[in-house]
Amino acid sequence: MPFLNTDIPELKGFDTGLCLSNLEILGARQDRVSESVLAVLSELCDAIIRDAGADPDTVDSILLSLQSIPDEDSERNAVHPLLDRISPVNREAVIKMSARSGLYARLLLYAMLEERMPHEASAKTGLSPLPQTIRGRIAYMPAAFADKAYLRLSAFVENPRAAATASFVDACEEVRGGLCEYCILPLENTHSGKLTAFTRLILRYNLQITAVCDLENAAAEGQITRFALLKTVSEGCFPAPLTSPPAGEPLYLEFIHRDGSPSLTDLLSAAEFCGMSLCRLDTLPRFDTGDEDPDMPPALTCILNVTGGDLPTFRRFLELEASEDTLIGLYGAV
Repeated sequence: MPFLNTDIPELKGFDTGLCLSNLEILGARQDRVSESVLAVLSELCDAIIRDAGADPDTVDSILLSLQSIPDEDSERNAVHPLLDRISPVNREAVIKMSARSGLYARLLLYAMLEERMPHEASAKTGLSPLPQTIRGRIAYMPAAFADKAYLRLSAFVENPRAAATASFVDACEEVRGGLCEYCILPLENTHSGKLTAFTRLILRYNLQITAVCDLENAAAEGQITRFALLKTVSEGCFPAPLTSPPAGEPLYLEFIHRDGSPSLTDLLSAAEFCGMSLCRLDTLPRFDTGDEDPDMPPALTCILNVTGGDLPTFRRFLELEASEDTLIGLYGAV
């Protein structure tokens, strides 16, 4: 550690050589601990795959059951079935991993599982084949701005066709009723910020954002409105972007986070671990998410930049440990 300043007054009279030696010993111990943890996780990963018979749904069930393993301070009246197939010396590590403090270990396990047995459902959108009469139909409420948004967003839809509606609610109804594949809604603007009433529509109609575009208002310099192209995705399925963004352009993941498990700190730590960065957090009024309990903390709209990150691992984390959160989009800007 050549950067250690031995002229610091507090170090006078101390053997700095001994301090450096102790630091080297601690570093070596940390390396051995890391190798030990990786060995435990590798053994656990293999045991899960064997028990699951390579079935992804069974893997998720086992991972969920592991979260219920008693921690060190709890009574252990029953041994978890999977622990019978883990080396006795590694059982304590697995129990620790199931606790809150084992967040990074669990994420490493999810990443190992993805590497050895990719989650096939990660690319599914949950959509049944659409009739030709519906495919490409885009419902929106015509207006000068909305027309421009339609032209921008429809460029990435095969055989797009506009379906005019009298209101934004009607546009959402067209998608839910199976008459249109997509609808267009405004999300925010520089004057009002997040348009939470439209977030409420997204949640009510189970819509997910597949692409966004930003349009500048020629009549008001500097005012920009963001529009979104949305479609229905079956419950429990991960959204898919309409198109992959060009090289260097960001890909965003957006979801509603409710207070509970995990904490926001754990959620953002998991995102950072997976190579993602937080773009913004917006507080949603309670009525926008349907929460009527006055003691319930407001929900948050969380937008992550997931470009180049480990999306499959983070997806598994969300499904297993953030089941109360609601995904509302995976998208790029067009």
